[in-house]
Amino acid sequence: MKRSTLIPIGVLLFCIGVVFSFDPGSARAQNSLLLSESAGSHNLVGVGEGADCGEKVRPAEFYESLSLYSLIAGFGLFFCGIFLEKKPLKLSLWGFALAPLGIWVYANFFVDYAHLNKTLFNYNVAAESALANIAEGQERYKDEMGFYLKDLNKLYSHLAGAHGVDPCVKILELKVAGNDWSATASHVYSSGKVTWKGKSGSSLKKG
Repeated sequence: MKRSTLIPIGVLLFCIGVVFSFDPGSARAQNSLLLSESAGSHNLVGVGEGADCGEKVRPAEFYESLSLYSLIAGFGLFFCGIFLEKKPLKLSLWGFALAPLGIWVYANFFVDYAHLNKTLFNYNVAAESALANIAEGQERYKDEMGFYLKDLNKLYSHLAGAHGVDPCVKILELKVAGNDWSATASHVYSSGKVTWKGKSGSSLKKG
């Protein structure tokens, strides 16, 4: 096969690969253990085991990038075809251009951004709720022992009155510094992160 034919085929395969390769909040998060490292201690925390964590969605930024790159690829193939003299190859390039342009149409007219943003916001709220429960557990432990816990596994045993922690939320980080602490969490199907600082509360409410 001639090089002039291989180039457009390669571009087409690249565009298709971009669409299907991005997998945020991968299902691996549901079946794995989260390694949380904080203040020199290593804690294994089960995440999403046997839980219904909702719908897996891609962030709006993914579709925005998909729209941009597919538009570039589509018009690139179209204009390449204009400058070719051989009609069969010209028509082939124009045919290949339909695929990325079709992806652009999908990203701009068929993606429900309102539903997507609402779902991701609800996932962030779930992460915030888990952090609120941790905050309650931290304060209870400090009242009893005089200091904040650095070990998540030990902290979880103090969360019975705070309704536990959502199994679909990953606690990414827990830090304790003197009389203050902070934690960062994320829903297994969201790329967003929510931070809670002991003295100031959630970053979600601050925007």
